[in-house]
Amino acid sequence: MTLWSAIMARTTGSRWWIAIRPWIMHPAGVFVALAVLTRWPLRGRWLYHWDSVNFALALDHFDIARGQPHVPGYPLYVGLGRIARWLLGDPQTALVALSVAGTALAALMIYRLGEAWGGSGVGRWAALLWLSSPLVWFYGEVALPHVLDAGFILLVVWLAWRCARGERLHRSLALALAFSAGLRPQNLLFLGPLFLWGLHGQPWRQRTEGALWLGGSMLLWLVPLMILSGGLLRYLEISRAYNAHFLASTLVFGPGGSAALQRNLGKLAAYTAYGLAGACLVATLVPLTFRRFSARSIRLPWVGWALWIAPALAFYTFIHMGQQGLVLVFLPALILLAAQVVEHSGSWGRWLGMAGVVINTAIFLLAPEYPLGPEGIRLLNRSTLRHHDASLEGRFALLRMQFPPDRTLVVASQWRFFDFYAPEYRVLPFGLEDPAERPHVEQVWVRPEEGEAWAVVLFEPELTRWVVPGSHSWEWFEGLGVRLPGWRWPPGARWVYGPGGFGLLDP
Repeated sequence: MTLWSAIMARTTGSRWWIAIRPWIMHPAGVFVALAVLTRWPLRGRWLYHWDSVNFALALDHFDIARGQPHVPGYPLYVGLGRIARWLLGDPQTALVALSVAGTALAALMIYRLGEAWGGSGVGRWAALLWLSSPLVWFYGEVALPHVLDAGFILLVVWLAWRCARGERLHRSLALALAFSAGLRPQNLLFLGPLFLWGLHGQPWRQRTEGALWLGGSMLLWLVPLMILSGGLLRYLEISRAYNAHFLASTLVFGPGGSAALQRNLGKLAAYTAYGLAGACLVATLVPLTFRRFSARSIRLPWVGWALWIAPALAFYTFIHMGQQGLVLVFLPALILLAAQVVEHSGSWGRWLGMAGVVINTAIFLLAPEYPLGPEGIRLLNRSTLRHHDASLEGRFALLRMQFPPDRTLVVASQWRFFDFYAPEYRVLPFGLEDPAERPHVEQVWVRPEEGEAWAVVLFEPELTRWVVPGSHSWEWFEGLGVRLPGWRWPPGARWVYGPGGFGLLDP
């Protein structure tokens, strides 16, 4: 007997292997392992998004007035992040670990839902389409809550469906929704109708009990959130100011009007299509499926399914549509529908389903960030993540190598990253797209005649288009394979910084 054979014989005969083997060899266990093995090695090394910085800062000090995190607060996500940081050491790794765990939880739950609604074949296709989705894959690699949120949304859906069938799981449903809302308070709005649908299958006593459990459980995170925010009135004041800023261009029944509707629908359609990606091939099978098997072959709890997706779709259409990860609230519902079509379309369905998985994987692993050129669409994939990490690492390294903080002004549209990575620098915010992130009045600085050399650095090359006429010509500062535009600030020169741009002018 070889050494390997002896090890395997001893391992497979041990008690611990006998105990865990059914979990590892079960399809659900395979998908959980696949989620972890495909995400963790490719994870992002630098905070990816403005919101990622907010969450990372909140791990040290929770203050929604300072955007740590932003409204509405995400108290349980921050709490889980603090636990993960205690285990793993740094905020980026901790929050990405939560995303990887969320991907695994969602893979498990989407498999369970697919299996319950259409058999093990539907569950397997649902899990494969979920795990291979380039949008899901990307958000499983970065420090944002959307994939973890999707995992608990799927848990709520699964429990609500079982409650609607009459199973006495109303307490579990209430706890799951309370926890989901603690991760992301918007989920109370998005999943509230689904919760009521689940309780509709219970006797009145259980309905009342479920509602009380939900309210009581939510108080466990809601009360601390109010205390940390300075009280209910202060929380509402902060929320109003936040919403006034972010809803100005997206609220259809407000200042945004028809332009907001067009913007929201455009983003919603594009982000959903990218989330489905290869699964869109399955749409070509719908006529075949209905002709051969009839609509009854698609076994979904249609009322619950509609209540799952409708609130989020309505909110994103008429109120606010932000970043791509927001569609993960309802994307699993569409993937479950696609899995049903694949499973019930015979050999054509299996071929197209597998083609969809392959296309998804290729988009994430192999496609360039800008497949149609720098001015074309931008994909969220592995190339995007690697470029982002390399860009931030290089720019911050160059800044520290050549520009002392006490003699440097930095202009940045990504100024929030400085709060985490380089708080010692003086940063002047200048939004590339949002005028609200620019100075409201013009400001002027004059460098003294004496003293050591000063510099003004633009953290993003795109900022050069906002240099005002008459300014000194900017130059490239180079090092470590990175270039940053800026100026050497001569004595007596004036630095002008206003809503219409900035520049270095003669005295």
